[in-house]
Order: sequence, then C-alpha cells, then structure tokens
Amino acid sequence: MGKPARNLNNSTKGGETVAQKKNHQRRRRGRGGFGPFLRLLSVVLTAVVIVAALTLFFKVEQISVKGNSRYTAEEIIAACGVMPGDNLVLLDKYRIAERLYTQLPYITGVRINRAFPDGLTIIVTETVSALAIESGDRWWLLSADGKVVDTVSDEEAQQHVILIGVTAQLPAPGSQLKLMDNTNISEERLLELISKLAERDMLKQTQRILTDDSEILVLEYDNRFRVELYYDADFDFKLDCLQAAVNELEPNETGIIRMTMKNENEVRLIPFGKG
Repeated sequence: MGKPARNLNNSTKGGETVAQKKNHQRRRRGRGGFGPFLRLLSVVLTAVVIVAALTLFFKVEQISVKGNSRYTAEEIIAACGVMPGDNLVLLDKYRIAERLYTQLPYITGVRINRAFPDGLTIIVTETVSALAIESGDRWWLLSADGKVVDTVSDEEAQQHVILIGVTAQLPAPGSQLKLMDNTNISEERLLELISKLAERDMLKQTQRILTDDSEILVLEYDNRFRVELYYDADFDFKLDCLQAAVNELEPNETGIIRMTMKNENEVRLIPFGKG
C-alpha cells in the first residue's frame, strides 16, 4: 500500500507550518533592510534639530574688545563686520580676523572667543612700528614682520630704524612690504635680518640698515658702531658674534666692527679714523 501524499504547505515543524515559517522569514528580512536606514535617519534628524536650536537661540548681543590701545573698541567692532543679532555659532572667525588685519594695519594678531549664549570677545595684538622706508617722496612705517602700517613725516621717520638703499613698491597700509627691483637684498633676506634682530632685542640698538653697497651690508648699531657683514651671511651666527663682541668692549669704544673676515669666527674692531 503506497504512502499517503504530503501537503508541504501545511506541514509543520515544531508546531509551525512551512508557509508560516516563510512568512516570518520575509518579515524579518523586511525589518532588517529598513533598520540601518531608520537609524541613519534618526541621527540626521537629531543633528538637524541640534543645528536648528543653535542657530535660533545663540545670537550675538555683546561684543567686547581686549588688548587694544591705538584703536578704540568701537573702531575694532565696526571693522570686524559683526552685528548684534548675527548667529554666534556660524561666525567665520578667519574672515573677521582678515577684515581687522586689512582695515586696521596696526593690528597683527587676532583671537576671537565665543562666550555662549550671546557674547563675543575679540582679543587683538597691536604692532609697534619699528622701521621706516621711503617710497617716492614719503616715508612709510613697517612692523618687524614687514607689514606696512602708516605714512609719516621725515621727522617722525628718524625715530625708527631707517632702511637705506631700498625703496618700497606701491606701499599701502595693511599690505606686506615689496621692494622695487634692482636692490642688493631681497624682501625675504631683509625681513629675515630684521626678524633676527628683533628676536635678540637688537632693533632698539639699531639706527640704520644700509643696503646701498653691492657687496657689504651695514648696520649702524648702538650709536657708536658700523657693523659690516655679507648679504649671504648666517644672520643667526653673525648677530650672536656681534652681541658677544659688543659685550667685551668698553662703553667708550667706537669704530667699524668688521665681520667679513676669512675666518668666520673673527670679529675685528677698527676704531674710526684708522681705516
């Protein structure tokens, strides 16, 4: 006698028909496919809600300025371009700093701090103009990092380190120094020398930097020395040698300090009038 036929759709396994099992598997696959998408959607919606809350509730109401002396707080606030009611979170700090550097040339450093929920603090560093350079019939002041900050009279220019033998090309307040062509020293080397002098606090003792000689760079130093060195000299090394030599000399000694000897370590003092 043959075996009875089996209805597979109605067969059971562990109390569950084959059809029911397939339906459950399809439902599980459906839930598995939408699960990651729903989690991602939840994250995105949460982020949108947070950003919306930040942009709606954090508005600039108070702006304070620190570190200023040459410019008033009102001048700095006006130049920064931030208005009451601007969104505190979305402020572009780099653009604000660039506005201040450009419009207020004596500012050489800017820090911007948000003070939630509604405050903004602008901390500035103002440069001390250190050098004077000619352009046409005018004198221009420079910071130690080569930023053009102002134009001054002949008399005021003499109160700074005078640059001789170089001419500024199209200077403008807030611009970076660019020299006319056919100079004996490049902007990079000149600014390197100025930077090394400033690092050692030697700009205060420097009266003039002369670059009109094609071979020898000259510093008029400490109101009593003419310091000679080559344009391609190691400024770090030579200025250290200069400091050491001046410290060994008597306060009444004057003359030419020659640092162009074959021996790099040799520093020779030639009293004025003895060639």
